[in-house]
Amino acid sequence: MEREIHILVIPYPVQGHINPMLQFSKRLASKGPRVTVITTTSISRSMAAMQESSVVNFETISDGSDEGVNLASIDEELERFKLFVTQSLAELIESQNSSQHPPKFLVYDSVLPWALDVARQLGVDGAPFFTQSCAVNAIYYHAHKGAVGMPAEGPWVSLPSLPSLGLDDMPSFLCDTTSYQALLNLVVNQFSNFQKANWVFFNNFDKLEDEKEIEKHRKKMEGENHILVIPFPVQGHINPMLQFSKRLASKGARVTLVTLSSISNSMGALQASSVNFETISDGVEEGKKLESMEARAKDFLLVVSQSLAELIERQNVSKHPPKLLVYDSFMPWAVNVAKQFGLDGAAFFTQSCGVNAIYYHAHQGAIRMPLEGSPAPLPSMPPLGINDMPSFLCDTASYPAFLHLVLNQFSNFEEAKWLLYNTFESLEDEVVNWMASQWPVKTIGPAIPSMYLDKRLEDDKEYGLNLFKPNVDACMKWLDTKEIGSVVYASFGSLATLGEEQMEELALGLKNSNCYFLWVVRESEEKKLPVNFLQETAEKGLVVTWCPQLDVLAHKAIGCFMTHCGWNSTLEALSLGVPMVVMPQWTDQPTNAKFIVDVWKVGIRIQLDEKGIANKEEIALRIREVMEGERGKEIKNNSIRWKKLAIEAVDEGGSSDKNIEEFVAKLA
Repeated sequence: MEREIHILVIPYPVQGHINPMLQFSKRLASKGPRVTVITTTSISRSMAAMQESSVVNFETISDGSDEGVNLASIDEELERFKLFVTQSLAELIESQNSSQHPPKFLVYDSVLPWALDVARQLGVDGAPFFTQSCAVNAIYYHAHKGAVGMPAEGPWVSLPSLPSLGLDDMPSFLCDTTSYQALLNLVVNQFSNFQKANWVFFNNFDKLEDEKEIEKHRKKMEGENHILVIPFPVQGHINPMLQFSKRLASKGARVTLVTLSSISNSMGALQASSVNFETISDGVEEGKKLESMEARAKDFLLVVSQSLAELIERQNVSKHPPKLLVYDSFMPWAVNVAKQFGLDGAAFFTQSCGVNAIYYHAHQGAIRMPLEGSPAPLPSMPPLGINDMPSFLCDTASYPAFLHLVLNQFSNFEEAKWLLYNTFESLEDEVVNWMASQWPVKTIGPAIPSMYLDKRLEDDKEYGLNLFKPNVDACMKWLDTKEIGSVVYASFGSLATLGEEQMEELALGLKNSNCYFLWVVRESEEKKLPVNFLQETAEKGLVVTWCPQLDVLAHKAIGCFMTHCGWNSTLEALSLGVPMVVMPQWTDQPTNAKFIVDVWKVGIRIQLDEKGIANKEEIALRIREVMEGERGKEIKNNSIRWKKLAIEAVDEGGSSDKNIEEFVAKLA
């Protein structure tokens, strides 16, 4: 066997590399092969005593140290080392190739990746030997691939199969990149060609860094970090809070989504999720008939406060007592319930930072209500006209219960340990920075299914909750027959209702645009369609009662989204790179429209006539402007840019990903 297999081993000439590679050489020799350890002139004298009685052979080659030249920097020393060793290693292999024992293999120190090229040129295969741990080298690999910033940015770094890492846990070269640039290059360049090697050796053993051991750590973390999440029981609040729950679970936390009896039947299909579910009463099963919104809100608070308290009491004596309650900001009293039982609270805001900043100022009395003109400039916000403000601040009489709901979010928000926002830093950077300078704000969005963004949560393909039944097959098959970017998708969400005159103008505007259109008209709204409209537009349009909006927006046939500017719909369009024609109706939608058009520049706003109606001519004009005009091209380019930034935010190491990672880690 000795005649058949001859292995050369070349370590980097420092003790911490020579020792493990010499021990490995002895193990190899014990299995039968002939092994030659290649030492270099700078350490050959130190190796002399070993060469007399070892089971391993030794050869010395020049590394330039015998030339007697003093070099000023580490960079120069490493460059000289590479130059001399490349040549002398090639000469050694050539001489060995014509000996009685031609080598078959070179095991080279991983910090000498160029040694593989030398070996291959002379017909010898190669394998790097990594003298540091798998975990450390995994970090260097991700740095080489660009997944870890240099310098690394914290406070937390999240990497596959590794525990959460703070900056103090990272290799120092990645944090201080200027002091030892040459050594940083040395460790990162180990991965410049490692995939060309036949094998990759690590000085480790399986169980020490087995991913199962990491998983044990995650399971332990799961047992320690139990988070309850309670959304307000409407689809536009449940969906983003459910998505956030999935992200928390992916970071190792145990998460229980608390659903309410009024929507529990709609949640049945979700029970296979990575998230646990508990249902508590909101009083709907008692069949009370309450006339006013105010009476219903008061009863909701009374019943849910009590049933939430009972749930927390039960959970506190379970195997997984919760540490934190993430509560919908529409239910500020939930933090008081949590604190009574020793839990911290985090408020989750389902609307944008910009909109909530306005509500905060209104709550503080800085905005006089009802608004009668443009408000005074607000910190970190663009100039806002009265038509850009949330509708409840302008018309305070029509929906007093809703106005109380949005303003009351800030009644005790400073008691929360964190304020979580379904947005991302670069989208609302000025207002986020203003908020974060005063309160513990974390952006965690866009909270939409992972498969439409970073694709890291493989089973996260849909929200999983639809309070309306979507016409999936009809929509997707129809879109499949249309050319790229040729279809206008129109939808005004699950709550907005249009008057009959506005409905007719919208229908005729879509028709007169001469574009293909897919229009969602809820069953309750169908009677408002013009007579014979469906028959007259059968070749150009498809009208459905509900549709799978994410799938539609992601479809190549969609050219623009005609939207009411609900925050979830806005985030979905931004995340999927779809230009918008905006027609805001009420609540936060006018403010979202302002940002869509003037800040993010991804849409055009339909102007209303003197009666407050968007007429058919204006609708058709704005659709064609986005679909066909020069301004439309700019809007499409901006939409693609925001799509990339949305993905970056939730992808590994992105701003929202790091915020979620830190949020979970701080509970440990």
